[in-house]
Amino acid sequence: MKRKYLAQAAALAAIAALAASGCSAGGTNVGGGNGPKTVVNKLTLDPDGKQSYGPAPEAPEARKGGTLNLTWRTDFPDYDPARVYTAPDDDAFRLINRRLTVLKQNDDGTMVLVGDLATNTGVPSDDGKTWTYTLKYGLKYADGTPIKSQDIKYAVERTFDTRFATGPQWIQSWLAGKDDFHSVYPGPYGGQELGPDKIETPNDKTIIFHTPQPQSDFPFAASMTQTVPVRRDRDARPDDLNVNGLGDMATGPYLIGAHDVDKTLTLVKNPNWDPKSDPVRHQYLDQIHFQFGVQPKQETDQLRADTDPTSAAFYDQIDTDQTQAIMQDPNLKKRTVDQETTGVVAYNINTSRVTDVNVRKAIATAFPKQDIITTQGGPFYGNVANTFGPRSSVGYSPQPNPYGVGDNGDPQKAKQILTDAGKLGYVVNIAWESTPAADREGAPMKRALEEAGFKVNLNPLPDKGYFDAIRHLGNPYDLIWYQWSPDWPTNRTVYSALFYGGAVSEGGNNVAQLKEKQVDDEINRIQGIQDIAEQGKQYMPLDQMIQKDYAAAIPLVYTRKQMMFGSKVGGVRMDVLSSSVDLFKVYLKK
Repeated sequence: MKRKYLAQAAALAAIAALAASGCSAGGTNVGGGNGPKTVVNKLTLDPDGKQSYGPAPEAPEARKGGTLNLTWRTDFPDYDPARVYTAPDDDAFRLINRRLTVLKQNDDGTMVLVGDLATNTGVPSDDGKTWTYTLKYGLKYADGTPIKSQDIKYAVERTFDTRFATGPQWIQSWLAGKDDFHSVYPGPYGGQELGPDKIETPNDKTIIFHTPQPQSDFPFAASMTQTVPVRRDRDARPDDLNVNGLGDMATGPYLIGAHDVDKTLTLVKNPNWDPKSDPVRHQYLDQIHFQFGVQPKQETDQLRADTDPTSAAFYDQIDTDQTQAIMQDPNLKKRTVDQETTGVVAYNINTSRVTDVNVRKAIATAFPKQDIITTQGGPFYGNVANTFGPRSSVGYSPQPNPYGVGDNGDPQKAKQILTDAGKLGYVVNIAWESTPAADREGAPMKRALEEAGFKVNLNPLPDKGYFDAIRHLGNPYDLIWYQWSPDWPTNRTVYSALFYGGAVSEGGNNVAQLKEKQVDDEINRIQGIQDIAEQGKQYMPLDQMIQKDYAAAIPLVYTRKQMMFGSKVGGVRMDVLSSSVDLFKVYLKK
């Protein structure tokens, strides 16, 4: 999952020059390890709007019509755009909910931020403290009513309410000028509105954001779910939106036709979507049908046999027991996407429970990274990670294990650390999101940590509700599985989201619950660097500090992913940020 989870309010000033000029960053090959090479994505912006209109280029082999059948092991945890922040949810719901801006992924791997509902990526003024967006002409909801700037204002306002704490928080924090933005404005449900010092809507087509500090990366935040328009008159029962989504308030090419919770979801065409306004999406398919509850082995068996040539895996990896055979079969390999993702899996150490840093260092020193990776398919799962940001990020450079041990750790060295701390027999409760494959990770962790002198309790948790459980501040877990991808193609949304003290909150993504002034100060310093390449380099020593000095988390793997699709499915590629199927271009072959 992504993230893509909760981010917080630290400013991303290093994007400033990029946003202001439309220049680019990236374009570097990253070698090493097993599997395909990773490319640092060249990133540009479209401030003048020349690339912000449609229709998106047609695929030569695409035919219109038919139903694409997607399988996944679980239903989406959130349907309300104010709550949506996991990678697969975000990827699927971009077909339903448009935003002010959107990332356009080109076939050559480059990415361009373009206007989505807006005519461009925003017009800055007041030294980056004001951002003005103009909506495109003729935009409508699925029910035919016009989309207005006031709807986007209301959408942002409702994200201030604490019930939406699991969603993105960049814009709220910037508008409020503080991490605790709820204390500035509690949301609209008590009748309050954000004043014109925060958001103005001088007419139905214009929305103006004012922030106390310059936020030159605002165009990227505007691509998040906070800017999905919501009509005030349709929000009388906000909790209902998390079951059925926005219904006929959909703005993308599809809307929810039917949803049987935890079983199926069917998307049908939005009759009022205008392809001429949309630079990235298509409406090739009549319907997109999700079947939930399909585990990876069953999914792989079905796709391998091509029993339904119009089906595809939406998010899950090929069954690890079959990966090697599939990748060695030319006919099966051509129906498989194989790519290193931006997702980095780490085991976070809950610093509010494991308060002795030497105990945390002992856990990290003993941690058997390679053995864990082997249980998940070895090189097909990915390469051993020593950083929390992906290898594709600007400024990445290979880093050593900060504890001076190999890829499988050193339980005896860890035992000496634990002995010196007087903590032999320390109980460690390990939690991860349970699947048949993931459950294999428990054995090597238990073996290594027990050899190091710990007592270990394994807690595989159901995937439904997993993230609510481990993001609860009072959770009973010490070592916690978490996967993160940046919200946009830099490390700005990695370290501040995962380790900034202000991100420690109920439902937040600082799962380690780390609050260290030295870390916060360094994050703030790096974010003030204007040169993107230099700023990217500075994250590497910060990464080492978080591990070596505080042992707040243990990076495990730079994930590589293989997903299969049926023989009649075309246009399949992996979304560079979400690591799920990029649904913008999928079609059924003629």
